This record gives sequence, C-alpha cells and structure tokens, in this order.
Amino acid sequence: MQGGNGRGDAAVFFDMDGTLTKPCFDFDAIRREIGLPKEPWMPILEALELMPADERRRAEAILLRHEAEAAETCDLWEDAVEVVSRLRGAGLRTALLTRNSRQSAERVLARHGLSFPIVHTREDGPIKPAPDPVLAVCRQLDVPPAKTWVVGDYLFDLQSGNAAGARTVLMIGDAPRPVYADQADFVIRRLSELLGLLC
Repeated sequence: MQGGNGRGDAAVFFDMDGTLTKPCFDFDAIRREIGLPKEPWMPILEALELMPADERRRAEAILLRHEAEAAETCDLWEDAVEVVSRLRGAGLRTALLTRNSRQSAERVLARHGLSFPIVHTREDGPIKPAPDPVLAVCRQLDVPPAKTWVVGDYLFDLQSGNAAGARTVLMIGDAPRPVYADQADFVIRRLSELLGLLC
C-alpha cells in the first residue's frame, strides 16, 4: 500500500459512473439489447470495436440512448460536490476521466453543478484500462503520475492508474468488496474518506 499526504502537489482524477454518481447502469441489459454473448465475455466498448460498421452503428445508438437516459436520472453520491470542492480548496488539481461519451459526461456535470478543468472521455483517445488517458491528463495538467490519484469504482480504473504509475483508490459505496480490491492502494466506501488521505 502506498501512503503519504499529497496536499498541495497532487492531482485527483475521478471516474464518473459509480464514483461521483451512484451506480445507474444495467450493463447486462445493455449487453442483451445489443446482442452481445455471455461467453466469451468482452466489455461493451471493446466489443463495439470488433463489429462490422452497420452492426456497430446500431450498437452505438443503443449505448448512447442508455447513456442519455442515465445522464438525466443519475444521482450523485451525497458528498461528491463537497469533496471535489474541498480537494480543490486544498490546492489539488482535479479532472474527470470516464469511458462515457462526452455528451453524457457534460450533461451529468451540468445537471449537478459540477465542473472540471479537464473532462477526458472516450472520444479523446484510448480508454481505461490502458494507462494512456491517465498519462494524457497528467501531461495536460503538468502533474507527474506519481503525484496523481485515480479514483474509480471498477477494475479498469485501477488497471489504468496502476499502469500509469499513479496511486489508485477504489470507491465501492455500499457494494461488497470485489475480488480485485487488492489491486487498489486504498479502498473507500464514501468519497469523504479521500479528505483524510489527501487533505
């Protein structure tokens, strides 16, 4: 486990769905509607990359519809706005780093009165679990990965942050502790726990 206080010289990159917002996607339902097989299992975005053009357009339309519906109905975790504000007040840089679409991310932020200097979505290049998005945002903020914290609710967030050389925080809310939790430097149930780590 890595530790240490990063006050004033660190950046915090937040995932969106399930991290800043409460879980709001039924991924199994999306997969069924698209027609993805249960076996072999493949993440939705990666499966879309392998589809013929016509099939991919249909699948993307389904995914975008589900994302738009979620953007209009999702709720933030109760402490999300305060935590982001207090981290910034402590001098930490912040960014949003999501596999979601830009349209959906911007709608969620607008609905809930949140903003980030950098919003990195799947339209901006390689996606998590690759390290590329973390490294790209580090370059934009001029912050080294070693002083960056990646906060997310899923394995891909941890893999992306770890591969980039960042510290990783797994946000699990009220869910059971997942089997991949040991890949995180820290596991939290509430975003407010970040304040004890960083402020």
